[in-house]
Amino acid sequence: MAKITKRFVDGLSADDAGRIYRDDEVKGFAVRRNGDGSITYLCEYRAGHGRKARTRRMSIGGHGVLTPDEARKKARLILSRVLEGFDPAGEREADKREPTVADILRDALAKHWRPKRRPSTAKSFGEMIERTLIPEFGSLRLSDLTRKRIREWHARNTHRTRQANLDLAILRKALSLAVADELISDNAAKGITPHPERARERVPTDDELRRLWRAIDATPVRASAARLFKLLALTGCRRGEWQTAQWRDVDFSARCLRLAEAKAGARVVPLSEPVLALLRPLAGSPGGLVCPGDGGDAPLTKANMRDAWAAVLAATGIEDLRIHDLRHAFATRGASLGASALILRDALGHKTLAMTSRYVARQIDPVRTLADRVAAEMLGVVEDNGAAAAEAIEFEPAERKRGQANVR
Repeated sequence: MAKITKRFVDGLSADDAGRIYRDDEVKGFAVRRNGDGSITYLCEYRAGHGRKARTRRMSIGGHGVLTPDEARKKARLILSRVLEGFDPAGEREADKREPTVADILRDALAKHWRPKRRPSTAKSFGEMIERTLIPEFGSLRLSDLTRKRIREWHARNTHRTRQANLDLAILRKALSLAVADELISDNAAKGITPHPERARERVPTDDELRRLWRAIDATPVRASAARLFKLLALTGCRRGEWQTAQWRDVDFSARCLRLAEAKAGARVVPLSEPVLALLRPLAGSPGGLVCPGDGGDAPLTKANMRDAWAAVLAATGIEDLRIHDLRHAFATRGASLGASALILRDALGHKTLAMTSRYVARQIDPVRTLADRVAAEMLGVVEDNGAAAAEAIEFEPAERKRGQANVR
């Protein structure tokens, strides 16, 4: 034993490598010269009572970063915690074993989203995890992630409200899985109010649809991108459904597109005669894509579609219209033709009627026609000329067809 001073530490040579020298002033404080020539200050103690208690040794810091006196003070603090019944070295080991936020996010992706979600969904979640959540929270231990920290991050992202809400939802689900696995007791992402999102359902007008259709034919864009845009408008499918569709999925005899993996599960999309007329001259090999990318063996990329759509819009002068709005156009016109919510749900591939009912609820013209007829008949009753007044107003559909469901 010796008094650990700067002179003593500076005097340690290569012959002392691996040896531990204990301080004669503070029992448990020690120093060691390592094989690489560096010097480390140590703290030793027994974790528990009696000779059978486990001996712990933990690093305090390196010489140069700490002076001997600074290291001695740290050793005293550690030893005082030991006297209070704590095990600082054990706590440090537990911290090293505790998963980080990055660990639980990647684990949720591998064990939850990839096996249980569509590949495109899992890929999108993975991109959001790596792009935003891991840079922001990934290095934190689970016990260090607080609701305050998450709320402050979310509040800073008012410039990307929808994306911030999606990121928050992913983090919340990953933490819920960690709670279920008993890694943590509380989900710090719960109870944080999402940013309000502006409803975004732009429906192209008839005039805009005419201009779009002409521009799709006249604008020099990829032929497969132009085909994709027309198919979306004529079928109401999601962009990804035609983006990944292969010719073997198109059944010309049954006049349908068979989707093995759609957002709401496998489904069959009926194809109208205009769609079949568009596809028949282009039908390729059974394994080929209907709307291939530049290489022919891979789908159009997001960049391909974005650039083509921007060129089409530029040619028309139309602003603030997305590719997805072609689906809204199909749904809105279907509802205006009197389609029930049940039929529209199946045509659009929605999981629930709630999604579809928005389109049906917007159709005020048939309701206005009914109100006009009823009001005219009421006036006719009181004025004695109702039959002629009511007959003068045409109501479509005049009667519900057999088998058509009521919408409530």
